[in-house]
Amino acid sequence: MKEEPDDLLQDMSDDQLSEYKDMLKQLGAYPDKVLINTLSMIAEDYSISFPKSCTSIHFAIRDLLLSNEVKPDCKLPLVYVIDSILKNVKGLYIEIMKEDIQEWMGGVYQLLEGNELARTKLRKVWNTWNEFKIFPDKEWNSMGKCFTDEDDKATAAKKIADAKTKAAGIDRSLDGSLLLSSSLRKQMQAVLDDVQADETDELKKVSLERLADINPDLLVEIKKAAEGIMEQERSSGIGDDSRPIVMDGIEDTVPQLFAEIRSPQDIERCNEWEKLDLNYLQSSNESMKKLLHVVRTGTATMSQTTNHCVDATKLLGSASAAASTLTQMMERFKTQDKNKGFIPFTAGPINSSLPGALPTFYRNTMISTQAIDPAKFTNEGLKEKNESVIARLYDAGLPFVCSADGRRFATQREHSRHLDELFRKNQLEKAMERTDERDWYTSENTWCRRAVTDDEGDQMGTFANDDVAKADDNIDPRTCVVFADESRDKCVICGSKFEMDFDQDEGEFKYRNCREIEVLNDDVAEKESESMLVHVTCLRGLGSPELLTIDQVLQL
Repeated sequence: MKEEPDDLLQDMSDDQLSEYKDMLKQLGAYPDKVLINTLSMIAEDYSISFPKSCTSIHFAIRDLLLSNEVKPDCKLPLVYVIDSILKNVKGLYIEIMKEDIQEWMGGVYQLLEGNELARTKLRKVWNTWNEFKIFPDKEWNSMGKCFTDEDDKATAAKKIADAKTKAAGIDRSLDGSLLLSSSLRKQMQAVLDDVQADETDELKKVSLERLADINPDLLVEIKKAAEGIMEQERSSGIGDDSRPIVMDGIEDTVPQLFAEIRSPQDIERCNEWEKLDLNYLQSSNESMKKLLHVVRTGTATMSQTTNHCVDATKLLGSASAAASTLTQMMERFKTQDKNKGFIPFTAGPINSSLPGALPTFYRNTMISTQAIDPAKFTNEGLKEKNESVIARLYDAGLPFVCSADGRRFATQREHSRHLDELFRKNQLEKAMERTDERDWYTSENTWCRRAVTDDEGDQMGTFANDDVAKADDNIDPRTCVVFADESRDKCVICGSKFEMDFDQDEGEFKYRNCREIEVLNDDVAEKESESMLVHVTCLRGLGSPELLTIDQVLQL
Protein backbone atom coordinates (compact mmCIF):
# COMPACT_ATOMS: atom_id res chain seq x y z
CA MET A 1 0.00 0.00 0.00
CA LYS A 2 1.12 3.53 -0.75
CA GLU A 3 1.91 5.44 2.43
CA GLU A 4 0.04 8.72 2.92
CA PRO A 5 2.23 11.76 3.46
CA ASP A 6 2.48 13.06 7.01
CA ASP A 7 1.64 16.57 5.93
CA LEU A 8 -1.91 16.61 4.66
CA LEU A 9 -1.89 20.40 4.08
CA GLN A 10 -2.00 21.41 0.42
CA ASP A 11 -1.49 24.73 -1.40
CA MET A 12 -4.30 27.26 -1.04
CA SER A 13 -7.13 26.85 -3.49
CA ASP A 14 -8.81 29.78 -5.23
CA ASP A 15 -11.75 29.60 -2.85
CA GLN A 16 -9.48 29.63 0.20
CA LEU A 17 -7.54 32.58 -1.19
CA SER A 18 -10.80 34.44 -1.84
CA GLU A 19 -11.89 33.84 1.76
CA TYR A 20 -8.51 35.14 2.97
CA LYS A 21 -8.98 38.33 0.94
CA ASP A 22 -12.46 38.79 2.40
CA MET A 23 -11.00 38.54 5.90
CA LEU A 24 -8.45 41.20 4.98
CA LYS A 25 -11.22 43.50 3.81
CA GLN A 26 -13.10 42.93 7.06
CA LEU A 27 -10.34 44.77 8.93
CA GLY A 28 -11.46 48.10 7.55
CA ALA A 29 -10.01 51.06 9.43
CA TYR A 30 -9.82 49.24 12.77
CA PRO A 31 -6.81 46.96 13.53
CA ASP A 32 -8.71 44.12 15.20
CA LYS A 33 -6.04 42.10 17.07
CA VAL A 34 -8.07 38.90 17.04
CA LEU A 35 -8.59 39.06 13.27
CA ILE A 36 -4.92 39.97 12.68
CA ASN A 37 -3.85 36.99 14.81
CA THR A 38 -6.16 34.71 12.81
CA LEU A 39 -4.72 35.93 9.50
CA SER A 40 -1.20 35.40 10.88
CA MET A 41 -2.03 31.84 12.00
CA ILE A 42 -3.40 30.98 8.54
CA ALA A 43 -0.21 32.35 6.98
CA GLU A 44 1.85 30.29 9.44
CA ASP A 45 0.42 27.02 8.10
CA TYR A 46 2.10 27.65 4.73
CA SER A 47 5.28 29.36 6.00
CA ILE A 48 7.69 26.42 5.63
CA SER A 49 6.96 24.25 2.62
CA PHE A 50 4.47 26.13 0.44
CA PRO A 51 6.18 29.04 -1.35
CA LYS A 52 3.32 29.33 -3.84
CA SER A 53 0.73 29.84 -1.10
CA CYS A 54 3.03 32.23 0.77
CA THR A 55 3.42 34.30 -2.39
CA SER A 56 -0.34 34.33 -2.93
CA ILE A 57 -0.97 35.53 0.61
CA HIS A 58 1.64 38.26 0.26
CA PHE A 59 0.23 39.50 -3.06
CA ALA A 60 -3.29 39.48 -1.60
CA ILE A 61 -2.17 41.93 1.09
CA ARG A 62 0.04 44.00 -1.20
CA ASP A 63 -2.66 44.45 -3.86
CA LEU A 64 -4.99 45.90 -1.26
CA LEU A 65 -2.23 48.21 -0.01
CA LEU A 66 -1.64 49.61 -3.51
CA SER A 67 -5.29 49.60 -4.58
CA ASN A 68 -6.97 52.98 -5.05
CA GLU A 69 -10.30 51.40 -4.10
CA VAL A 70 -9.14 50.90 -0.50
CA LYS A 71 -9.50 54.07 1.59
CA PRO A 72 -6.31 55.55 3.11
CA ASP A 73 -7.70 54.93 6.61
CA CYS A 74 -7.79 51.17 5.86
CA LYS A 75 -4.11 50.94 4.85
CA LEU A 76 -2.57 50.89 8.31
CA PRO A 77 -4.39 47.70 9.54
CA LEU A 78 -3.07 45.86 6.46
CA VAL A 79 0.45 47.01 7.37
CA TYR A 80 -0.10 45.53 10.83
CA VAL A 81 -0.94 42.16 9.23
CA ILE A 82 2.38 42.18 7.35
CA ASP A 83 4.15 43.26 10.53
CA SER A 84 2.60 40.37 12.48
CA ILE A 85 3.59 37.84 9.82
CA LEU A 86 7.18 39.09 9.66
CA LYS A 87 7.67 39.06 13.43
CA ASN A 88 5.71 35.96 14.46
CA VAL A 89 5.62 33.68 11.40
CA LYS A 90 8.83 34.53 9.51
CA GLY A 91 9.73 31.50 7.36
CA LEU A 92 9.44 32.10 3.62
CA TYR A 93 7.67 35.42 4.04
CA ILE A 94 10.82 37.40 4.85
CA GLU A 95 12.44 36.58 1.51
CA ILE A 96 9.20 37.04 -0.41
CA MET A 97 8.16 40.37 1.17
CA LYS A 98 11.49 42.17 1.18
CA GLU A 99 11.48 42.34 -2.61
CA ASP A 100 8.73 44.94 -2.92
CA ILE A 101 8.22 46.48 0.54
CA GLN A 102 9.94 49.65 -0.66
CA GLU A 103 7.38 49.95 -3.46
CA TRP A 104 4.22 49.80 -1.35
CA MET A 105 5.75 51.56 1.70
CA GLY A 106 6.31 54.75 -0.30
CA GLY A 107 2.85 54.49 -1.86
CA VAL A 108 1.12 54.07 1.50
CA TYR A 109 3.16 56.97 2.92
CA GLN A 110 1.93 59.26 0.11
CA LEU A 111 -1.69 58.16 0.55
CA LEU A 112 -1.51 59.08 4.26
CA GLU A 113 -0.60 62.68 3.45
CA GLY A 114 -2.28 65.02 5.91
CA ASN A 115 -2.65 62.32 8.58
CA GLU A 116 0.48 62.84 10.67
CA LEU A 117 -0.62 60.37 13.35
CA ALA A 118 -1.00 57.53 10.82
CA ARG A 119 2.37 58.40 9.27
CA THR A 120 3.98 58.29 12.71
CA LYS A 121 2.53 54.81 13.34
CA LEU A 122 3.77 53.63 9.93
CA ARG A 123 7.28 54.89 10.74
CA LYS A 124 7.10 53.11 14.10
CA VAL A 125 6.37 49.78 12.37
CA TRP A 126 9.35 50.33 10.09
CA ASN A 127 11.59 51.11 13.09
CA THR A 128 10.58 47.89 14.88
CA TRP A 129 11.80 45.82 11.94
CA ASN A 130 15.28 47.12 12.61
CA GLU A 131 14.93 46.43 16.36
CA PHE A 132 13.92 42.82 15.66
CA LYS A 133 16.72 42.46 13.05
CA ILE A 134 14.29 41.13 10.46
CA PHE A 135 16.11 42.66 7.47
CA PRO A 136 19.75 43.68 6.89
CA ASP A 137 20.50 47.36 7.47
CA LYS A 138 20.96 48.19 3.81
CA GLU A 139 17.66 46.70 2.74
CA TRP A 140 15.89 48.16 5.77
CA ASN A 141 17.13 51.65 4.91
CA SER A 142 15.91 51.31 1.33
CA MET A 143 12.45 50.27 2.60
CA GLY A 144 12.18 53.49 4.61
CA LYS A 145 13.46 55.82 1.91
CA CYS A 146 10.24 57.82 2.13
CA PHE A 147 10.95 58.53 5.80
CA THR A 148 14.61 59.45 5.32
CA ASP A 149 13.73 61.75 2.41
CA GLU A 150 11.14 63.49 4.56
CA ASP A 151 13.72 63.91 7.35
CA ASP A 152 16.21 65.41 4.91
CA LYS A 153 13.58 67.88 3.68
CA ALA A 154 12.70 68.85 7.24
CA THR A 155 16.38 69.35 8.12
CA ALA A 156 16.98 71.50 5.03
CA ALA A 157 13.83 73.55 5.74
CA LYS A 158 14.93 74.08 9.34
CA LYS A 159 18.33 75.32 8.24
CA ILE A 160 16.71 77.79 5.85
CA ALA A 161 14.28 78.93 8.58
CA ASP A 162 17.11 79.40 11.08
CA ALA A 163 19.07 81.43 8.52
CA LYS A 164 16.08 83.69 7.85
CA THR A 165 15.34 84.26 11.53
CA LYS A 166 18.99 84.92 12.29
CA ALA A 167 19.18 87.43 9.42
CA ALA A 168 16.19 89.21 10.98
CA GLY A 169 18.04 89.49 14.30
CA ILE A 170 16.33 86.58 16.05
CA ASP A 171 18.68 84.05 17.62
CA ARG A 172 17.89 80.72 19.25
CA SER A 173 19.10 79.09 22.43
CA LEU A 174 20.30 75.50 22.68
CA ASP A 175 16.82 74.26 23.62
CA GLY A 176 15.28 75.88 20.51
CA SER A 177 13.55 78.82 22.22
CA LEU A 178 13.78 82.29 20.65
CA LEU A 179 16.08 84.79 22.35
CA LEU A 180 13.78 87.81 22.65
CA SER A 181 13.35 90.50 25.27
CA SER A 182 10.29 90.11 27.47
CA SER A 183 8.59 93.24 26.10
CA LEU A 184 9.25 92.29 22.46
CA ARG A 185 8.08 88.69 23.01
CA LYS A 186 4.91 89.95 24.70
CA GLN A 187 4.13 92.28 21.81
CA MET A 188 4.94 89.63 19.16
CA GLN A 189 2.67 87.15 20.92
CA ALA A 190 -0.13 89.72 20.92
CA VAL A 191 0.28 90.24 17.14
CA LEU A 192 0.36 86.45 16.58
CA ASP A 193 -2.83 86.05 18.62
CA ASP A 194 -4.53 88.60 16.39
CA VAL A 195 -3.40 86.67 13.29
CA GLN A 196 -4.79 83.42 14.73
CA ALA A 197 -7.99 84.98 16.10
CA ASP A 198 -10.14 83.36 13.39
CA GLU A 199 -8.87 79.86 14.22
CA THR A 200 -11.43 78.16 16.50
CA ASP A 201 -9.40 75.00 17.11
CA GLU A 202 -6.90 75.74 19.89
CA LEU A 203 -4.76 72.74 18.92
CA LYS A 204 -4.06 74.25 15.50
CA LYS A 205 -2.68 77.48 16.94
CA VAL A 206 1.11 77.72 16.96
CA SER A 207 3.66 79.37 19.22
CA LEU A 208 6.42 81.75 18.16
CA GLU A 209 8.99 78.89 18.24
CA ARG A 210 6.80 76.66 16.07
CA LEU A 211 6.13 79.53 13.67
CA ALA A 212 9.89 80.01 13.27
CA ASP A 213 10.10 76.43 11.90
CA ILE A 214 7.08 76.35 9.61
CA ASN A 215 6.90 79.97 8.38
CA PRO A 216 9.97 82.09 9.22
CA ASP A 217 8.88 84.84 6.80
CA LEU A 218 5.69 85.40 8.78
CA LEU A 219 7.71 85.49 12.02
CA VAL A 220 9.92 88.25 10.59
CA GLU A 221 6.85 90.26 9.57
CA ILE A 222 5.35 89.83 13.06
CA LYS A 223 8.62 91.05 14.62
CA LYS A 224 8.60 94.15 12.41
CA ALA A 225 4.97 94.87 13.29
CA ALA A 226 5.64 94.43 17.02
CA GLU A 227 8.67 96.74 16.90
CA GLY A 228 6.59 99.36 15.06
CA ILE A 229 3.85 99.23 17.71
CA MET A 230 6.39 99.53 20.51
CA GLU A 231 8.05 102.51 18.81
CA GLN A 232 4.68 104.28 18.48
CA GLU A 233 3.89 103.67 22.16
CA ARG A 234 7.27 105.04 23.23
CA SER A 235 6.87 108.19 21.12
CA SER A 236 3.34 108.83 22.41
CA GLY A 237 4.12 107.85 26.03
CA ILE A 238 1.49 105.08 26.04
CA GLY A 239 2.34 101.70 27.45
CA ASP A 240 5.70 102.81 28.81
CA ASP A 241 6.59 100.51 31.67
CA SER A 242 8.85 103.06 33.37
CA ARG A 243 9.21 106.80 33.81
CA PRO A 244 12.28 108.94 34.52
CA ILE A 245 12.42 110.52 37.97
CA VAL A 246 14.91 112.87 39.55
CA MET A 247 16.32 112.13 43.00
CA ASP A 248 19.09 114.34 44.46
CA GLY A 249 19.71 115.78 41.02
CA ILE A 250 20.27 112.34 39.42
CA GLU A 251 17.79 111.05 36.83
CA ASP A 252 16.77 107.42 37.25
CA THR A 253 14.17 105.09 35.80
CA VAL A 254 11.81 103.08 38.02
CA PRO A 255 8.85 100.85 37.15
CA GLN A 256 5.59 102.75 36.85
CA LEU A 257 4.01 100.47 39.45
CA PHE A 258 6.33 101.83 42.15
CA ALA A 259 6.40 105.47 40.98
CA GLU A 260 4.94 108.12 43.32
CA ILE A 261 1.67 109.54 41.98
CA ARG A 262 0.68 111.75 44.95
CA SER A 263 1.11 115.50 44.87
CA PRO A 264 3.79 117.10 47.11
CA GLN A 265 1.01 118.63 49.31
CA ASP A 266 -0.54 115.20 49.94
CA ILE A 267 2.85 113.70 50.77
CA GLU A 268 3.57 116.52 53.25
CA ARG A 269 0.15 116.11 54.93
CA CYS A 270 0.69 112.33 55.26
CA ASN A 271 4.08 112.91 56.85
CA GLU A 272 2.49 115.23 59.42
CA TRP A 273 -0.11 112.58 60.33
CA GLU A 274 2.64 110.01 60.80
CA LYS A 275 4.33 112.25 63.38
CA LEU A 276 1.21 112.37 65.61
CA ASP A 277 1.35 110.20 68.73
CA LEU A 278 -2.23 109.45 69.82
CA ASN A 279 -3.46 107.14 72.56
CA TYR A 280 -6.48 105.66 70.85
CA LEU A 281 -7.70 103.91 74.00
CA GLN A 282 -7.98 107.23 75.87
CA SER A 283 -9.11 109.69 73.18
CA SER A 284 -11.42 107.49 71.12
CA ASN A 285 -14.02 107.18 73.88
CA GLU A 286 -14.45 110.96 74.01
CA SER A 287 -14.60 111.22 70.23
CA MET A 288 -17.33 108.58 69.97
CA LYS A 289 -19.38 110.20 72.74
CA LYS A 290 -19.31 113.49 70.84
CA LEU A 291 -20.31 111.70 67.64
CA LEU A 292 -23.30 110.05 69.35
CA HIS A 293 -24.28 113.42 70.91
CA VAL A 294 -24.31 115.01 67.46
CA VAL A 295 -26.53 112.20 66.20
CA ARG A 296 -29.05 112.64 69.03
CA THR A 297 -29.06 116.43 68.74
CA GLY A 298 -29.45 116.35 65.00
CA THR A 299 -32.33 113.93 65.24
CA ALA A 300 -34.21 116.10 67.74
CA THR A 301 -33.79 119.39 65.79
CA MET A 302 -34.35 117.90 62.34
CA SER A 303 -36.22 120.14 59.87
CA GLN A 304 -39.63 119.07 58.62
CA THR A 305 -38.72 119.52 54.93
CA THR A 306 -39.07 116.17 53.18
CA ASN A 307 -35.89 116.27 51.14
CA HIS A 308 -33.89 117.64 54.04
CA CYS A 309 -35.25 114.91 56.34
CA VAL A 310 -34.28 112.18 53.95
CA ASP A 311 -30.74 113.52 53.52
CA ALA A 312 -30.30 114.12 57.25
CA THR A 313 -31.65 110.68 58.12
CA LYS A 314 -29.15 109.00 55.78
CA LEU A 315 -26.29 111.07 57.18
CA LEU A 316 -27.22 110.45 60.83
CA GLY A 317 -27.82 106.75 60.16
CA SER A 318 -24.34 106.40 58.70
CA ALA A 319 -22.86 108.30 61.67
CA SER A 320 -24.76 106.11 64.15
CA ALA A 321 -23.61 102.90 62.47
CA ALA A 322 -20.01 104.15 62.44
CA ALA A 323 -20.22 105.04 66.15
CA SER A 324 -21.63 101.61 67.08
CA THR A 325 -18.94 99.81 65.10
CA LEU A 326 -16.18 101.91 66.64
CA THR A 327 -17.59 101.30 70.13
CA GLN A 328 -17.54 97.54 69.68
CA MET A 329 -14.05 97.70 68.22
CA MET A 330 -12.82 99.70 71.19
CA GLU A 331 -14.28 97.11 73.56
CA ARG A 332 -12.33 94.52 71.66
CA PHE A 333 -9.13 96.58 71.94
CA LYS A 334 -9.67 96.87 75.68
CA THR A 335 -10.08 93.11 75.99
CA GLN A 336 -6.91 92.65 73.93
CA ASP A 337 -4.97 95.04 76.16
CA LYS A 338 -6.37 93.56 79.37
CA ASN A 339 -5.37 90.01 78.52
CA LYS A 340 -1.91 91.01 77.21
CA GLY A 341 -2.18 89.37 73.82
CA PHE A 342 -3.67 86.09 75.03
CA ILE A 343 -6.57 86.46 72.56
CA PRO A 344 -5.27 87.70 69.18
CA PHE A 345 -7.33 90.38 67.48
CA THR A 346 -8.96 89.20 64.25
CA ALA A 347 -10.70 91.25 61.62
CA GLY A 348 -14.37 90.63 60.93
CA PRO A 349 -17.69 90.93 62.75
CA ILE A 350 -17.40 91.66 66.48
CA ASN A 351 -19.11 89.11 68.71
CA SER A 352 -21.29 91.08 71.12
CA SER A 353 -21.25 88.16 73.52
CA LEU A 354 -17.64 89.03 74.44
CA PRO A 355 -17.96 92.55 75.95
CA GLY A 356 -14.68 93.19 77.66
CA ALA A 357 -14.28 89.68 79.02
CA LEU A 358 -12.73 86.37 78.00
CA PRO A 359 -14.82 83.49 76.60
CA THR A 360 -16.17 80.97 79.11
CA PHE A 361 -13.60 78.28 78.46
CA TYR A 362 -10.79 80.86 78.78
CA ARG A 363 -12.19 82.27 82.05
CA ASN A 364 -12.53 78.83 83.63
CA THR A 365 -9.15 77.46 82.72
CA MET A 366 -6.76 80.39 82.36
CA ILE A 367 -3.96 80.22 84.88
CA SER A 368 -1.54 82.82 83.58
CA THR A 369 -2.33 85.74 81.27
CA GLN A 370 1.24 86.67 80.55
CA ALA A 371 2.39 86.59 76.94
CA ILE A 372 5.17 84.24 75.88
CA ASP A 373 8.59 85.77 76.45
CA PRO A 374 10.97 84.98 73.53
CA ALA A 375 13.92 85.69 75.83
CA LYS A 376 13.24 82.40 77.59
CA PHE A 377 13.90 80.35 74.46
CA THR A 378 17.12 78.98 76.00
CA ASN A 379 18.16 75.64 77.45
CA GLU A 380 17.35 76.84 80.98
CA GLY A 381 14.25 78.80 80.03
CA LEU A 382 12.68 75.83 78.24
CA LYS A 383 12.91 73.82 81.47
CA GLU A 384 10.62 76.26 83.28
CA LYS A 385 6.95 75.37 83.36
CA ASN A 386 4.78 77.83 81.40
CA GLU A 387 1.19 77.41 82.48
CA SER A 388 -0.24 79.60 79.71
CA VAL A 389 1.39 77.52 76.95
CA ILE A 390 0.12 74.30 78.52
CA ALA A 391 -3.35 75.84 78.81
CA ARG A 392 -3.34 76.76 75.12
CA LEU A 393 -2.48 73.18 74.16
CA TYR A 394 -5.29 71.70 76.26
CA ASP A 395 -8.52 73.02 77.81
CA ALA A 396 -7.78 76.73 77.37
CA GLY A 397 -6.86 76.64 73.68
CA LEU A 398 -8.32 73.31 72.47
CA PRO A 399 -11.23 72.48 74.79
CA PHE A 400 -13.23 70.17 72.48
CA VAL A 401 -11.95 66.58 72.42
CA CYS A 402 -13.04 63.92 69.91
CA SER A 403 -14.02 60.71 71.70
CA ALA A 404 -13.17 58.62 68.63
CA ASP A 405 -9.51 59.50 68.04
CA GLY A 406 -8.63 61.97 70.84
CA ARG A 407 -7.96 64.97 68.59
CA ARG A 408 -8.59 68.44 70.09
CA PHE A 409 -10.27 71.44 68.48
CA ALA A 410 -10.57 75.11 69.35
CA THR A 411 -14.24 75.53 68.37
CA GLN A 412 -17.37 73.42 68.44
CA ARG A 413 -17.78 73.91 64.68
CA GLU A 414 -14.39 72.30 63.92
CA HIS A 415 -15.21 69.46 66.31
CA SER A 416 -18.59 68.83 64.62
CA ARG A 417 -17.01 68.95 61.15
CA HIS A 418 -14.44 66.35 62.23
CA LEU A 419 -17.15 64.04 63.58
CA ASP A 420 -19.11 64.34 60.33
CA GLU A 421 -15.99 63.41 58.36
CA LEU A 422 -15.41 60.33 60.54
CA PHE A 423 -19.03 59.27 60.03
CA ARG A 424 -18.77 59.58 56.24
CA LYS A 425 -15.54 57.60 56.24
CA ASN A 426 -17.09 54.78 58.29
CA GLN A 427 -20.14 54.64 56.01
CA LEU A 428 -17.88 54.48 52.96
CA GLU A 429 -15.88 51.58 54.40
CA LYS A 430 -19.08 49.68 55.13
CA ALA A 431 -20.34 50.21 51.58
CA MET A 432 -17.10 49.03 49.96
CA GLU A 433 -17.04 45.52 48.55
CA ARG A 434 -14.69 43.20 50.38
CA THR A 435 -13.19 39.92 49.29
CA ASP A 436 -12.39 37.68 52.23
CA GLU A 437 -9.61 35.13 51.89
CA ARG A 438 -10.81 31.61 51.27
CA ASP A 439 -9.91 28.93 53.73
CA TRP A 440 -7.59 26.03 52.96
CA TYR A 441 -9.00 23.83 50.26
CA THR A 442 -7.82 21.00 48.06
CA SER A 443 -6.54 21.49 44.54
CA GLU A 444 -8.55 20.77 41.41
CA ASN A 445 -6.57 17.61 40.74
CA THR A 446 -7.80 16.13 44.02
CA TRP A 447 -11.41 17.11 43.32
CA CYS A 448 -11.22 15.48 39.88
CA ARG A 449 -9.47 12.43 41.34
CA ARG A 450 -6.55 13.03 39.01
CA ALA A 451 -3.12 12.09 40.35
CA VAL A 452 -0.26 14.44 39.72
CA THR A 453 2.82 12.60 38.44
CA ASP A 454 6.34 13.37 39.54
CA ASP A 455 7.13 14.78 36.12
CA GLU A 456 4.20 17.20 36.34
CA GLY A 457 5.22 18.23 39.84
CA ASP A 458 8.71 19.01 38.62
CA GLN A 459 7.31 20.96 35.70
CA MET A 460 5.18 23.11 38.02
CA GLY A 461 8.30 24.20 39.81
CA THR A 462 10.37 24.51 36.65
CA PHE A 463 8.08 26.51 34.39
CA ALA A 464 7.42 29.41 36.72
CA ASN A 465 8.08 33.05 35.88
CA ASP A 466 10.95 33.49 33.37
CA ASP A 467 11.75 29.78 32.80
CA VAL A 468 8.27 29.09 31.46
CA ALA A 469 9.18 31.01 28.28
CA LYS A 470 11.43 28.08 27.30
CA ALA A 471 8.77 25.39 27.76
CA ASP A 472 8.12 23.10 24.86
CA ASP A 473 4.77 23.27 23.06
CA ASN A 474 4.00 19.77 24.26
CA ILE A 475 3.95 20.87 27.91
CA ASP A 476 0.51 21.01 29.51
CA PRO A 477 -0.40 24.72 29.85
CA ARG A 478 -2.07 24.04 33.20
CA THR A 479 1.31 23.25 34.72
CA CYS A 480 2.64 26.73 33.80
CA VAL A 481 1.94 28.83 36.88
CA VAL A 482 2.76 32.37 38.10
CA PHE A 483 2.18 33.87 41.54
CA ALA A 484 -1.18 35.64 41.67
CA ASP A 485 -1.15 39.43 41.29
CA GLU A 486 -4.44 41.31 41.70
CA SER A 487 -3.17 44.20 39.58
CA ARG A 488 -2.56 41.82 36.66
CA ASP A 489 -5.44 39.34 36.76
CA LYS A 490 -6.30 39.39 33.02
CA CYS A 491 -4.54 38.11 29.92
CA VAL A 492 -3.37 41.05 27.81
CA ILE A 493 -4.02 39.08 24.60
CA CYS A 494 -7.59 37.83 25.07
CA GLY A 495 -8.68 39.94 28.06
CA SER A 496 -9.99 36.96 30.08
CA LYS A 497 -9.21 36.46 33.76
CA PHE A 498 -6.74 33.80 34.82
CA GLU A 499 -7.83 30.71 36.73
CA MET A 500 -6.40 30.71 40.23
CA ASP A 501 -5.40 27.83 42.52
CA PHE A 502 -4.02 27.76 46.03
CA ASP A 503 -0.61 26.14 46.46
CA GLN A 504 -0.75 24.12 49.70
CA ASP A 505 3.02 23.75 49.96
CA GLU A 506 4.00 27.38 49.43
CA GLY A 507 0.84 28.88 50.93
CA GLU A 508 0.33 31.20 47.93
CA PHE A 509 -2.33 31.68 45.25
CA LYS A 510 -1.12 31.04 41.69
CA TYR A 511 -2.48 31.58 38.18
CA ARG A 512 -2.72 28.49 35.97
CA ASN A 513 -2.04 28.50 32.21
CA CYS A 514 -0.05 31.69 32.71
CA ARG A 515 3.40 33.10 32.03
CA GLU A 516 5.23 36.44 32.01
CA ILE A 517 6.40 38.04 28.78
CA GLU A 518 8.16 41.30 27.89
CA VAL A 519 6.05 43.77 25.85
CA LEU A 520 7.88 46.51 23.95
CA ASN A 521 6.34 49.97 24.52
CA ASP A 522 5.99 52.88 22.10
CA ASP A 523 8.88 55.23 21.43
CA VAL A 524 7.19 57.94 23.51
CA ALA A 525 6.79 55.73 26.60
CA GLU A 526 9.07 56.21 29.60
CA LYS A 527 9.97 52.52 29.83
CA GLU A 528 11.33 50.59 26.88
CA SER A 529 9.45 47.42 27.83
CA GLU A 530 7.06 46.11 30.47
CA SER A 531 6.39 42.64 31.92
CA MET A 532 2.82 41.43 31.40
CA LEU A 533 0.92 38.18 32.04
CA VAL A 534 -0.60 36.13 29.21
CA HIS A 535 -2.25 32.75 28.74
CA VAL A 536 0.21 30.16 27.47
CA THR A 537 -2.42 28.97 24.99
CA CYS A 538 -2.99 32.53 23.69
CA LEU A 539 0.76 32.99 23.23
CA ARG A 540 0.98 29.71 21.28
CA GLY A 541 -1.73 31.06 19.01
CA LEU A 542 0.67 33.87 18.07
CA GLY A 543 3.50 31.45 17.38
CA SER A 544 5.09 31.56 20.86
CA PRO A 545 7.19 34.70 20.22
CA GLU A 546 9.80 35.70 22.79
CA LEU A 547 8.62 39.33 22.76
CA LEU A 548 5.40 41.20 21.99
CA THR A 549 4.82 44.76 20.87
CA ILE A 550 2.34 47.15 22.44
CA ASP A 551 0.15 46.95 19.32
CA GLN A 552 -0.33 43.21 19.87
CA VAL A 553 -1.80 43.46 23.37
CA LEU A 554 -4.99 44.89 24.83
CA GLN A 555 -4.91 48.15 26.81
CA LEU A 556 -6.55 46.85 30.03
